[in-house]
Amino acid sequence: MNFKDLPGGIPSRITGLTAGLMRHLLSLGTLAALEGRMFIRQSITGLILLLAITLVAMIAYVALIGAVIALLATSLQWGWPLSLAAAGLLHLGILGLLYQILRARVVIPRPFEATSAEIRRDIDALGSFSGCESSPYTSR
Repeated sequence: MNFKDLPGGIPSRITGLTAGLMRHLLSLGTLAALEGRMFIRQSITGLILLLAITLVAMIAYVALIGAVIALLATSLQWGWPLSLAAAGLLHLGILGLLYQILRARVVIPRPFEATSAEIRRDIDALGSFSGCESSPYTSR
């Protein structure tokens, strides 16, 4: 159906425009809610991974520090200070490796990226309808 074929004249056109605008605003709200849920889910996953890495680092530190220090100090005759330093450096290396794995696995998305892009397109479209070449709300 064409807008020129609408019965009722101006009131029916205003009603059609308002209904279309409301559908568009509801779609934007739905998109923002969906992106919000995805952002929260990814944030919780990142926090769980960070807590798991911290727990693994602590357990590794306690287990390895005892075993390595005892092995180095008693079997290889390194002495306690050198054994402690070697164990500390080993665990710092393991922690750095776990941190790199975390950075490679977790991609931090920009929150509400699709919603802001849609709103930018709407502002550009409204600017083109009003005859303005540039809008103060767009960054060009």
